[in-house]
Amino acid sequence: MGGDVTPPEHRIRCLAPLTKSGGDEELRLRIDDKPVGVRLRIGRLSEQLVEGLSDRALDLLELAAVVYGADAAVSRGGSVDQQMGRKWHRRFIVDVPVRDHGFWSRQDVTLSLEETLMFLSGDRFEFGFFQKKYPEAERSRFFKFDAKSSWDANRVLMFSGGLDSFAGALEEIAEQGQQVALVSHFSASKIAPVQRNLQKALIGKLGEDCCRHVPVQVQMKGRSLKEGTHRSRSFLFAVLGAITAQAFGQNRVSFHENGVVSLNLPPVDNVVGTRATRTTHPQTLTRFTDFFAMVFEGGMRVDNPFFWRTKTDVVKAISRLGMREHIAHTRSCADVHNQTKQHVHCGRCSQCIDRRFAVLAAEVAQYDPEEAYKVALMDDARDGAIDREVALSYVRNAQVFEHITPEVLERTFPAVLDAVGHLDYPPATALTMIARLLNRHGASVSGVMRNTFDIHDTDSFPEGSLPRLYGDVQRQALLAAIPDQAAPTNSPMPHPFILEVDTRRHRIRIDDRVTFEKNATASLLIELANLWLTGVGQGLAPLDYPFLQASQLAQRLGLASEEAVRHRVMRARSYLRQRIASSGLDEALGTELIENNPWQGYRLAPDRVTVWKTKQD
Repeated sequence: MGGDVTPPEHRIRCLAPLTKSGGDEELRLRIDDKPVGVRLRIGRLSEQLVEGLSDRALDLLELAAVVYGADAAVSRGGSVDQQMGRKWHRRFIVDVPVRDHGFWSRQDVTLSLEETLMFLSGDRFEFGFFQKKYPEAERSRFFKFDAKSSWDANRVLMFSGGLDSFAGALEEIAEQGQQVALVSHFSASKIAPVQRNLQKALIGKLGEDCCRHVPVQVQMKGRSLKEGTHRSRSFLFAVLGAITAQAFGQNRVSFHENGVVSLNLPPVDNVVGTRATRTTHPQTLTRFTDFFAMVFEGGMRVDNPFFWRTKTDVVKAISRLGMREHIAHTRSCADVHNQTKQHVHCGRCSQCIDRRFAVLAAEVAQYDPEEAYKVALMDDARDGAIDREVALSYVRNAQVFEHITPEVLERTFPAVLDAVGHLDYPPATALTMIARLLNRHGASVSGVMRNTFDIHDTDSFPEGSLPRLYGDVQRQALLAAIPDQAAPTNSPMPHPFILEVDTRRHRIRIDDRVTFEKNATASLLIELANLWLTGVGQGLAPLDYPFLQASQLAQRLGLASEEAVRHRVMRARSYLRQRIASSGLDEALGTELIENNPWQGYRLAPDRVTVWKTKQD
């Protein structure tokens, strides 16, 4: 975590249920001495299946609900944190009653649990366990039973109602011949009917016994909800899936999500810093599997069969298996609460943009009505600055990925190394395969953009639309490349610095007028210069050169936190301004040399600098 930033500490105590006879579906907590309620209701499992669940499994279910409640009830500081992210990381001290106290008190179990939650959420959980007073009375408190049934599942899938999970269920049933339990979480009433209707569509197409729906409702009670990022929610999801799998005598549960989203590389997520989710990241699934191996007799594998697929691949699978007409009934939008019957997708979030590009690339746009999007991908203006940046960065990132090599991928996005060690291939092979996955994703998005411009001229789109925004950026890049004499005499082109980098001597020379070496500013500029050269090597337009996120820059510079990076950049700008001014140049140029974008990170300003790398002796 943040090294010099001490995370706020919060104490959590679990209260006894209101009744001792079972059926009390509210988990009651006190967090920092304030009451918090979490409503958890699991439906459509038969009583005989639940009777077979182990004490550890029931403990784990309640533990996951406690973690979810803590995550949701304590704010990370809001979208504008006036303390530079200090509240983003949190420390929770949790006292939990359990049935199997001997097991949960084991040091290896506690360590595995705490490390899993740390990677997943960025928060530190410290658990203390004590013996539950009424274990037998509380065994079935969160379950609403269906009548006894002989139906059995040989596969358990997490089912969100999105394109990926629908395609996964369809493949498992239609191609693999499996009987599938579809475990769905919902907190908003708008999603529950979507999940039910998609399950009914599968039954209508593939037979009455092909699948059963296991809906799980999790809601914060009253005004308990304070934080909407829900980074620990996937732990609760995985636990719900594992509980269901154990009930059916299975030892595997699957999330289906395309690999580009699963990797969630910093430029892809379009969110600030660590606000990106790690729900199906390969390391997350490995940690789930390792931890569940302790809890469940016979182990419990948690995997993602769609890791090597793009979103376009997912859409093509639905079309291939004859259910393309149900694409329109799936939901991808992140802005669930603002959905309307007319506009079930906002069209502004990265999930909507990703979905629409995939549908167009798979050539099934007629099955995903454009009028369902409040903002059409190509034809509508994007009014907010954030909305414009989300759309533009999605396209820019795809263009970077279209031609990225394994070597450039590792150098430019070191976060990818968090994944390669958790795939079923040697690291070098996994890195190559990830690069090819990203190549295919990039080619799909770039192909859609090329087709758009083949059919319509850029200026035919409205101001603020994605094609118009993208066209404006491309024109600006082209103008920046025009020689000085082509510019109007009263508007001279900005002075381009020649930044000469000598990595062996750790030296920076600017325009043969400013030289410094072996200091913090030199280290910072060397890292950003290497990134600039990466953009050149990829043949990108200057304004499309990549950024380096603060978290990545912190890792490369050996700094403790993103806040330390911000301070380093501020000091570097001050240092450069003084040195450049003393050399006789405009001191403002020193401030403009390092460019930052709050959504992407830092880079050398492409219109202010040309990088030369000194040949080593």
